[in-house]
Order: sequence, then structure tokens, then C-alpha cells
Amino acid sequence: MGLGAAGRRLVRGLPALALLGVGCEVLVDGKLGTVLCSEEGAIGPPACPEGALCSDGACVDTQLERALGAPCDDHDGCGSHDFCLDPARFGGEGPSVCARACCSSSDCDPVRDAVCWIPDGGGSGVCRIGRDVGRPEVGARLAGAACASPGECRSGICDEGVCVDTCCSDTNCAMNGAACRLTTDLVAAGSAWACQRVGPGRGGYLERCEEDADCSSGLCADVGGDDVDGDDVDGDLRCTIPCCSSDTCPAAPRDAMRNVGCAEVATGDGSTVRACARLLREDSIAAVGVACDTNEECRSGMCVNHPEQTQRFCSDVCCSEASCGDVSLFGCRPPAAGPSWALRCGPK
Repeated sequence: MGLGAAGRRLVRGLPALALLGVGCEVLVDGKLGTVLCSEEGAIGPPACPEGALCSDGACVDTQLERALGAPCDDHDGCGSHDFCLDPARFGGEGPSVCARACCSSSDCDPVRDAVCWIPDGGGSGVCRIGRDVGRPEVGARLAGAACASPGECRSGICDEGVCVDTCCSDTNCAMNGAACRLTTDLVAAGSAWACQRVGPGRGGYLERCEEDADCSSGLCADVGGDDVDGDDVDGDLRCTIPCCSSDTCPAAPRDAMRNVGCAEVATGDGSTVRACARLLREDSIAAVGVACDTNEECRSGMCVNHPEQTQRFCSDVCCSEASCGDVSLFGCRPPAAGPSWALRCGPK
């Protein structure tokens, strides 16, 4: 006996229903089952249903618009890629709020009124609600675009007719022909990396310098180590560049085996910035999370203790979860202890 019209329609629809069940809601015994996904960090379709976040292989229903800036008691009270930030860690006031590591304000999307903010003492960029950090109006134009008011810029900062924003590398600034340069009193109260069109000097990566104005990046720093281009550089001043983590620092010129780490560098006004300024040994290669006994074992030159662990492990400075290896185990957040609050890779 042949199928009727209704039966034929059902058969034709079965492949579509099968596809819908992969990575989407699955109806089991009248209930919605777990929604699986593979694109870690993806928000909404096609990886997950609208308003859900792909976290650890499953879609998690989360109110993203309220995550950043919401009051919190601990990291677990924030989004899977966010953390609970206590303003007292950097001399601020007020309740702890959910925040996120960032290089530029676009990293704070999809929360459109959140901007990448740097505390007065420098250290790291964090996503904060603009009105909470003195930027009540936020627009959509990226760094380097023309502007008439702060409210036209994604960062909420318009300087001399141009939108400016924080950065971790030239890549953050390339869309409008700018580069990541050291600035003062522009995107922070002290020194900080920001997208600018013109550099102050000509000195390239790890070339000798006497002052910041000698360098194309705007930063002349003490780079510790034994040898660059055949010269002893311990205590020597060299031009350096901004960085997000140690993996983003190029090897020492003419010595590709020599790694350079991303370190916190003190500037003349008392602020700190992240820069490729730690010359490492050839065998300093262990990644974030690997057990270690000494700093020299790690790609970052940073072997640390954690209050909840007995074994020391390699950490690093960071500007995103991706800087910290396995995001299910490690996150980019303020350290549990120590004099510096700047974001580092630590256990979740």
C-alpha cells in the first residue's frame, strides 16, 4: 500500500528533523535535552539558540546584556569568559562587578555600552560599563575614524576629531591605518597603549635607545638578558613593543632560538604597561598550565604558586581567555595574591 500525501510529507521532513537535532534542542520524553556545540565562545545561532553561549561543549542560557557590570561575589557569578573584579585591587571604590579581559572596546561586544578601560595605575584592559568609568556615551566607530563627539566612538573617547581606543598590538589598530603606541593621559590617567597614526621615533624592536622618543612604539625599556645581536643587554635600554601574552612576542632579532616574554614594565609616571621586555633562555618553552619549579622553564618566564594548589605552574600575563591555553581549566583574571592586580592566567 502506498503512502498518502501526509505520509510522503513526513518522510520528506525526516532529514531536516535529523539535522535539527544536531547541535540544537533535542526533544526527549517531552523535555528539551542538552544543546551541544563545538564552537567555544560562540554566541547565538548557528552554534546555539538565540541568547545562549557555547561553553565547554554545551549551550548555556545566559543574560549577556546583564553580565558585564552586574554585581558579583565571585567569578562563578559571572559569564563563563568573565570574572568578578574587585575595584579595591587597584585602589578603586564600589562593589565588585563582572568584567572581562580586553585589548579594545570591541572585545566587550555584544554589550554595546561596555568599553575597554584601564585603571589609573595601568596593567591590563578590562571591560567595564562606560557610564561607570566616566564614558556615558558610546557609539560604533572604531579607533582612527573621524568623530565630532565621544558618543560616536566605540571606546567613548574622541580626541582631536579622531576616535581612540586601547590596544595590545598593531592588529587592533590596522583597520584605519593606525598603530599601537604608548600614550599618556589619553585612554587612561597614566601611560597606556592606544591606537595612534604617527609614532614618535624610528627605533625598531629591541634596537638600542636612550628615551621613549627614540622608539617607533614610544617605549624604551630595560630588557633583561644576556645577549641580543651579540651584545650584552642586561640593564641595557632597548625599544620594545606591546603584547597580549608571551606567545605574541617575536624572537630576539638575529637569534630565532631566543624567546622574549611579555612582562609588566614600569613607565616614568608610575603606571605599568605590558611589553615584550623579558629575554628568556632557549629552553624556556613550557606553556601555561605546565608544572614547573623555576621561572626559566616557562615560555613566559613566570612560574607561580596558587593558594589552592601545591604544585607550581607556568602562568602568563593575558588579555583574553585564548591567551591561557585550555579555557576549561584556565582563565584570564586578576591573580589570587601578589602586589600586582594585572590580569594573569590562573585556574578556574
